[in-house]
Amino acid sequence: MSFSNPILPTGGTSAQSVYSVATTPLHLPGTRAMLQDGRVFEYVRSKSATAIGKGKLASYDPIVAAIDKLTGVATELGSTTTVVSVTATLALNELAGGYLSVDLDPGQGEMYRILGNYGSGAAGAHTTGNLTLTLDRPLAGAALTAVSRLTIQPNATSVIISTGVTAQALPVEVAAGVTLVDVPAGSTTPQYFWAQKAGLANVLFSAAVGAIGRPVYQGATAGSFQVANLDVSAAADLVQFPSLGTIVALLPITAEHHTVRLNIA
Repeated sequence: MSFSNPILPTGGTSAQSVYSVATTPLHLPGTRAMLQDGRVFEYVRSKSATAIGKGKLASYDPIVAAIDKLTGVATELGSTTTVVSVTATLALNELAGGYLSVDLDPGQGEMYRILGNYGSGAAGAHTTGNLTLTLDRPLAGAALTAVSRLTIQPNATSVIISTGVTAQALPVEVAAGVTLVDVPAGSTTPQYFWAQKAGLANVLFSAAVGAIGRPVYQGATAGSFQVANLDVSAAADLVQFPSLGTIVALLPITAEHHTVRLNIA
């Protein structure tokens, strides 16, 4: 038995180790799994032109306006496919593992996982016009109409190396997890890997010094962490700087890797 192949929610073991990268997906992006020692991972894909080194923080590729607040197309209750009007370059099933939310009635408040997508271009590619989405469950609540507004949330379908934040500036990305292996650039060929979400991890620090028990968040250099030097009496600090983990090493030092206990949602 390999101790580096995580256990899937179905009870089986992944064929892909947390220390390997694949160019063909073995799981739907967004799949969670756990090693026997309790460390938790999410299966993600990098399409970034920038490689992500091991021990680095990856974040979800930020949502873009082209897939936010889209116009719905009339779709009856019970359908497992729907159509949205979108101008974006998408390959066949590129959105698999993401989500579709209904932001405005009819159908407001529902969210569906996307199992696949296809357009009218060659090999199911899409650039503009109607995009068909295959959903994980039948449409519920209300039939969709042209008045409905929908948003596609890529989530784990694509990650990038976390952008550095200056001093105590607010992060502008959502943390995805930490790499345990060097991930090549994925702009030509997508790279699939397990990103660690929880448990002990050896991560890059960009800001010096910190003490055991101090929280950490996105660091000042790409892919790094830094100590959250916050005023615990200031409500704004507590709200604006979500902790990604806790220091467990004695002396975190700038540009070195140190151990934290991750807690990334």
